[in-house]
Amino acid sequence: MKKLNEKNACAAFITILKSLTDIVYVVSESPDEVNRHTPEVDFVLVSSSNENDKIAVEHTIVESFDGQIKYVKRSYDIVDLINAGCRKRLPGDRFYILAVPPAIVDSLEEKSNRKLFVRYLISWVVETAPKLQLVDSSLQTEYERHKITLTCGGDGAQMNGNVGRIPQQPEKQKALQSERLGRAIKDKLPKPTKYKEHGFKTALLLEDVAGTLSGSILRDYENSLEKVDYIAVFISNEDRMIIGNVWKEGPVWYSFLPYSRRFSFYEATHA
Repeated sequence: MKKLNEKNACAAFITILKSLTDIVYVVSESPDEVNRHTPEVDFVLVSSSNENDKIAVEHTIVESFDGQIKYVKRSYDIVDLINAGCRKRLPGDRFYILAVPPAIVDSLEEKSNRKLFVRYLISWVVETAPKLQLVDSSLQTEYERHKITLTCGGDGAQMNGNVGRIPQQPEKQKALQSERLGRAIKDKLPKPTKYKEHGFKTALLLEDVAGTLSGSILRDYENSLEKVDYIAVFISNEDRMIIGNVWKEGPVWYSFLPYSRRFSFYEATHA
C-alpha cells in the first residue's frame, strides 16, 4: 500500500505537469504493488487525452544525515508555533526564515522546554524582523550557547508576513548529501530506465527532507540522469509537499532555477 508521502508527491507532480504542459495526467497504475519480484516504478501516469502519452514515475527520499527526518519534522512543528505567535505582528511586505540547529531541536522534546523556547523566539523575531529589509540580510541570537539565525527571505505573496524555517546544516553536508543521492540514484534509476525503453517518458521525484538539494549537486550525476525526462525536488513536512522545484525538463537542465519552475504548495498545506 502506498505511503502518504508517495501519494502526495505524485499528486504534486501531476499539478506541476498541468502547469508545464497544460495536460491533465492521472495515475493509471502502481506497478511496484502489482509485481514485487522485479524492480518496478511507483506510478504510471497517463494523459487524459492521449492513452499513449505515459510517464513512469519513481519517488525516493534523500537525507543528509541520520535522524534528519525526525529533526526536520520537529523543527517544522516548532517554527509553526513561532509563526502562529508572530502572526499579524511582522511586516507584511516580506517573509522570514529561521535556521535552528539540531542540538536545540533535540533538546526540546519536553513540552516545558519547548514552551520556553517558543516564547523567547516569538519575542525576538517580532523585535528583529523589522530590521531586516534587504533580501538575504540576517541577524542572530544565542540560545543555550547555540546560534539561531533569522533571514529575510524576500517578497512572496503566499509567504509574506510569515516566518518559515530552513535546517541548520551538518558539517560536510554537501558531501554527505551527494553520497546519499548517488546511492539513491544507483538503486532507483534502473526502474524508470526500463520503461523508457518501451516508449514511456520518465520522472524522478526526490523528496528532500533537508531542503538543500541543489541543482549543482544533481548535475554531478548528469550523465546517469540523462534519460530521465523530469527531475523534481520536493521539500516536505509530515508527508506533505511544501515546495516543488523542477531541475530537469526533457533535455534542459536548469543551472539557475527559473521562477516558472518553482512551485509552492504552502497555502494548500496550511489552510
